[in-house]
Amino acid sequence: MSAARRSLVASGALLAVLLAITLVFATPFCGALHRCGCAAPWSGGEARCNYQDATGPHCPWCEHRALGAAVVACALGAQTLAFALARRRGRGRTLAAALALGAAPLAGLVAGALAWAATDYPHFLVRDARARLGLPRGPIPTYATGGEKDGGCCAPRPGR
Repeated sequence: MSAARRSLVASGALLAVLLAITLVFATPFCGALHRCGCAAPWSGGEARCNYQDATGPHCPWCEHRALGAAVVACALGAQTLAFALARRRGRGRTLAAALALGAAPLAGLVAGALAWAATDYPHFLVRDARARLGLPRGPIPTYATGGEKDGGCCAPRPGR
């Protein structure tokens, strides 16, 4: 294997590790953004998330999986882009990894704020952020309505 090929393989492996780290920390990142109870996988993960409560508000990422997936995809994309751009500009793997690790939470914060703004969830970084900022509720609901409490959106899903 040529030196250039080995370098490419090593960079790819390092990026894969960075992406895996980001995925592991997606749940506690959700908890930090939404004050919902989501924690690191070794601390219970989503087990204490307010999504498990009979009534809302429910964590927007747990209530609407597509929102959480979109935010995490943005973070992973930003991380990959930062790593690739740094390497393309001749930066070493260590600097590229540091830039990639910094890009993920920054992109996650911006994408998370945009996703949160589209919901009626009250908390973002601080309790009652929506009321404190005077923002109206978004069109995506996170509160249970009367008929949904008995097995609809708010019942714990199987395997959770």
